[in-house]
Amino acid sequence: MRIASKVLIVASMVVFLTSCATSITVRHLVPGEVDLSAARNIAVASTSPYTFPYGRPLSPWISGLSETDFTLSSGYDANLASSVAASASRMLLDAVQSTAYFTVLSPEVTDAYMTLSKVGENTFAMLKSKGMQALLSSTISYMDVDEQVVGRDVKTFVTEDVGPAPAVNIKSYEKVTSREYFLVQKATLTLTYTISDLSSGAILLSRSFTGKEDQETKIGVRTYDAGAPGGYRDERRYTSGYAPSFKPMFEKILRSFSATISKQLAPSWQTKRLTLMSNKPKLEAAKDAYKLAERGSYEAAYRQFLSLYQMNGHIASGYNAALLLEAMGRFAEAVDLMNDVYNRSGSRQAYAALLDMQEAKSQSEKAQRQISGESALDGQGVMMMQYVVME
Repeated sequence: MRIASKVLIVASMVVFLTSCATSITVRHLVPGEVDLSAARNIAVASTSPYTFPYGRPLSPWISGLSETDFTLSSGYDANLASSVAASASRMLLDAVQSTAYFTVLSPEVTDAYMTLSKVGENTFAMLKSKGMQALLSSTISYMDVDEQVVGRDVKTFVTEDVGPAPAVNIKSYEKVTSREYFLVQKATLTLTYTISDLSSGAILLSRSFTGKEDQETKIGVRTYDAGAPGGYRDERRYTSGYAPSFKPMFEKILRSFSATISKQLAPSWQTKRLTLMSNKPKLEAAKDAYKLAERGSYEAAYRQFLSLYQMNGHIASGYNAALLLEAMGRFAEAVDLMNDVYNRSGSRQAYAALLDMQEAKSQSEKAQRQISGESALDGQGVMMMQYVVME
């Protein structure tokens, strides 16, 4: 009987801890970093490629292979800079279009108008005549590539007779039995994009991102004592005579910028999890409300929590009802209810939640004004910021 009792106690504790950790999903509408509500029609120009200052940045032959029988040509090619710029153009176009906030003129068309500026035409005036309000231009302001082969010893414990014949002297020790060779490639890129107002020429937004990407490719293995003391055998594991291209590495860096750029340009949804206040002091009648919240029945859970708060003054129920209002997007009601919970209880947890709700309400209202176009450009001016994205 004692054992059974202990099992029941443990089981009830698990249920209680689970109920304490009930969480709900909340989606907030947040504004774009800069108000572009007056620049919803954007012409996107192709990204300008980077020019390596000393011509070819890498030798055609990869360093570090002299101690082996392996050969390998560089993964760099002369078209890399222009190819990466084209990938950046596609990424920026996708980032702008994914917001469903802008009307976009594609790089192919925008570039045609930009070319006419070389013969004296007013590019901004022509783009405006097509209904465009802003121009998104971009450049790869920095690129760097590096590749080399590195060797790494592989050590294993061996047992050998190290004594002179005919004596026997068995000894176990760590010994280098092989050496592995890896091609290590590194890519670094900085992308800068700028949005300019076509009427005034003013810069509405300018941002820079820097990212780095490394990758290793196993080239081969050298096995020692291959048939004779001091001998070795090299076995190639990478069959191609050319190192992997750097382009996929740069494309991965560019993809890492995309989501952030979309959020900078336009209002977006932000999802987070909020934890309900635990049922303390414990109120039996609140159990059903927690279950409803767990199942995602937020409206029904809210009504039950609110009723318990109003009838019993149960602080946890009032707190949870306010969070559920926030989850349903009813920010004004949520703020009023959480303010009441805080005033009644003096709870620090309620105060912190109240501040978060007030900020979420403010951000949502600002985003709604951007979407509706009610907020005008407010002279935010030129803002430069560096975003470093490390893998």
